Amino acid sequence: MEYDSYLRFVLALLLVLGLIAILAWLLRRFGFGGAMRADSRRRIQILETTAVGPRHRLVLIRRDQVEHLLLLGPQGDVVVERGIDRKAFEQEMARTAPAKLAAAREIARQDPPPLRQPTDFTTPHRDDSAS
Repeated sequence: MEYDSYLRFVLALLLVLGLIAILAWLLRRFGFGGAMRADSRRRIQILETTAVGPRHRLVLIRRDQVEHLLLLGPQGDVVVERGIDRKAFEQEMARTAPAKLAAAREIARQDPPPLRQPTDFTTPHRDDSAS
């Protein structure tokens, strides 16, 4: 192959990458990429997220300086707590002794009990209606 075909390939690649960069800039400039940037003037913000399980996530959001805790999952979304006061939380955390925090962390590390008891499928089903 000649050097001119390599040069055309590199120039075409640069052109495509440049077009992608311009398109991304335009989308962000005109508001289509709002989730990509943090702006303190926005009325709604996602403060923290954490995975609770393989398909469930806790999300802490702030709307108009009021925080809400949401549980997101495949069966639906649930508001766990609304109207969380950040100042009261910070005061409580400052007041709590380190030993209490260590005990709370240990409890949080333990596995929760199952939501329901497993069904025993080994017993045969007796049909009383077919007598």
